[in-house]
Amino acid sequence: MTRHFAVRAAIFLFLTLSGLFPAAAESLARLSSISGVVQWRSHGSQAWVLLGRAPLELGLGDMLRTGYGARARLDFLDGSRVELEGNSALTLEESTGYRTAVELGPGILHVWVKKAASRNFQVRTPVASCSARGTEFRVEVFLGGRTVVDLYQGLLGVEDHKGQSVLLHAKERIEIDASGLSNPEAMPSAVEARRLSFNDMMRRELSLDLAQDAFQSAAAREMRLAQYQEGKVLTDLAGDRVRVEQYVIRPRPDQFKFVALNGRPSRFDFFYFLGTFNQALPQDLSSALAQLRGRAGEAPDCWLTAFEAGRSNGKDSLVDAAQGGHPVDVNNNADMDDDVSLLFDSAANRYVDVSGRPVYQTLFDRYGFYVNGGLKYGWTGNNLQSYAGAIAATTNDPVSGAALSVALPTRSRNVTYPNGQEAHQVVCEYYEDGTFIQWDNRGVDGEGRAAGGADFAGLTGPAYQERLLHFNFEQTARASEFGGRKIDLVVAPKILIQTGLIRPD
Repeated sequence: MTRHFAVRAAIFLFLTLSGLFPAAAESLARLSSISGVVQWRSHGSQAWVLLGRAPLELGLGDMLRTGYGARARLDFLDGSRVELEGNSALTLEESTGYRTAVELGPGILHVWVKKAASRNFQVRTPVASCSARGTEFRVEVFLGGRTVVDLYQGLLGVEDHKGQSVLLHAKERIEIDASGLSNPEAMPSAVEARRLSFNDMMRRELSLDLAQDAFQSAAAREMRLAQYQEGKVLTDLAGDRVRVEQYVIRPRPDQFKFVALNGRPSRFDFFYFLGTFNQALPQDLSSALAQLRGRAGEAPDCWLTAFEAGRSNGKDSLVDAAQGGHPVDVNNNADMDDDVSLLFDSAANRYVDVSGRPVYQTLFDRYGFYVNGGLKYGWTGNNLQSYAGAIAATTNDPVSGAALSVALPTRSRNVTYPNGQEAHQVVCEYYEDGTFIQWDNRGVDGEGRAAGGADFAGLTGPAYQERLLHFNFEQTARASEFGGRKIDLVVAPKILIQTGLIRPD
């Protein structure tokens, strides 16, 4: 997919001087603090304004939306407050003598309602409404409207769109979707919540200002919940000893997450891949993951609808995010460049010729690549049948929809193999604003010896898998935004073979 990541940048910049903002007709809440990309749209306007600073008085009908990793706090006149997390949208919907109501689109909202508040506080979503006095709760709305409510203290009335209601007690959770209310259940512990909410994991484990000890302890707690797990100590190409911990967990029936932790005496690095599928996954992940590279003859039973992958050293981060995954017959679309002639058949344990046959692979309608939380490039589309039809991200973030705060520079890409005797690939991406990203990909054995092409010559199937067990994959990433730092990751292949993430090709 690398050729599809190119972006033709266009300039789009909002002026953020607070003097340009018209005053709200009647203040309902005050936007008291913001971080990251936060946009405001006043009632009756069609224009989104990128906010450069707070405070800002908000009126009835005003809307807010946040970009990746952003946050916004609102304080209401009765002393209640809410915090809107990244990739979220909120509308100030109602203000009467007895009720204040906000509407939450896809995203996460934390709510603190004062016990002495004179009015009922209500959070509405596409499938539910939550009414409270003197409570603390959290609401998360997923694409499609599915809503999850966690109540930390007090009582909370929750009603679905059919008019059915339930009273939630402290430390309880409830889910609501188009079919209505589920039964309340015990709210997950902090560790379980990290498993169940990927956005929470991103905030806690990959935030740029996270202390290293908190970063390591949070990841270690999650690790105890792993379905597959592996740990080993090895030597990287620089000669440093590395403690490598890897595991796979199942946050939801339709998800899996692979995580690799690297501990060196002076640093800690982290990699994750979270995949969301179109259906619940079987217990044996390999049967589902075997179809990720494509399926010949007919559409796959199981495919990715979304994924997020990230690398971090505890301060810097690289994140890929994709949504809108759907299978496409790439051998019979309008783009000849994505045709597939050879495909590995896991049942036959060999490559088979699929020229002229239907071959289904997953294409994503929305994709973004982020460096330290800032979008570098991406695209959007609608039921794309070929990436040739994708629209490069220009004015809006392709994942969150938030307007971009800076112009995206154009990008060029170069791939080299500097040493013909070693398995060493260098990928460089250069941007017209002078920034760059460089990836060094190498094979290394447990004692720090670089793998050579001769180590895998002529091998496939079980023999290839067996040889893989003697080597590890090391990737070093550098970027202009890192200030001289790097992300250095070593991944051992055993757990990837167990789960089917590595096929013998």
